[in-house]
Amino acid sequence: MRLDFSVAAHSLLYLEQKKPRLVSSRELAASMTTNPVMIRNILSVLHKQHYIRGVVGKNGGYQLDRELAQINIGDLYDLTIPPTLSYARFTTGNTGAVGEGNDISRNIEETLTDLFTLADEGYRAFYHQFTMADLKRDIEQHGYFKSIAQAPFSK
Repeated sequence: MRLDFSVAAHSLLYLEQKKPRLVSSRELAASMTTNPVMIRNILSVLHKQHYIRGVVGKNGGYQLDRELAQINIGDLYDLTIPPTLSYARFTTGNTGAVGEGNDISRNIEETLTDLFTLADEGYRAFYHQFTMADLKRDIEQHGYFKSIAQAPFSK
């Protein structure tokens, strides 16, 4: 699984915690124990969408450009994990096979793609119920999401 969403969410929370100070990509990378290049790639996406602002130069860094309550988790997820990236490869068998017993091989890819597309649409809609402020609150008080979630599959 790609880490882009996790890195983006972690970065926004970290920048909010450190504001108004500028935070370098190296510091962010150290806080996540990951590569600064990966961090910079995600920060570039966040910067283009005006979630953060950046200052270049020796003493440069990044700052949060919005309040956490203004950042929708679903929007952030859609930005960092496009639907086509969330699907696995569903082809098993010979999809061009003809003859008895090959209906599964010919049809499983389309069927599983439909199934996972519906699931993907469902959890993306679910994520749109929350903001980064909600995420921060759950970090501080684990269980918050479960107490407010509105989903047909929540228990």
